[in-house]
Amino acid sequence: WVGERKKALAAAADDPAKTWTLDQLKSRGEKVYAANCVACHQASGKGTPPAFPALDGSKLVNGPKQAQLDIVMNGKPNTPMAAFGKQLSDVELAAVVTFTRNNWGNKTGDQVQPAEVKALRK
Repeated sequence: WVGERKKALAAAADDPAKTWTLDQLKSRGEKVYAANCVACHQASGKGTPPAFPALDGSKLVNGPKQAQLDIVMNGKPNTPMAAFGKQLSDVELAAVVTFTRNNWGNKTGDQVQPAEVKALRK
């Protein structure tokens, strides 16, 4: 019962229908980044070019958010960049993209909401 309760609470906390604040997305995104991205792109966001490009100062990360979302969700052919669209939830994807767009030297000030990710899945 306790395990089921924890799962239910975690699912409620990651409600994809709610509008998340920038701080909430960044905080959640930092955890997603640490679990999924840091091995290749490093904690500093500097990557290990050319195999793993830097996210800090990246034209992709600082450009239109849909382009970054597309690569995070679908991967990039002929590169080590894996597709995370099936592994991560709408909340996790929105959070990690928001985190990278507003961390290190990246200060876009924008955010991605889970509803935007859900719309791209269709």
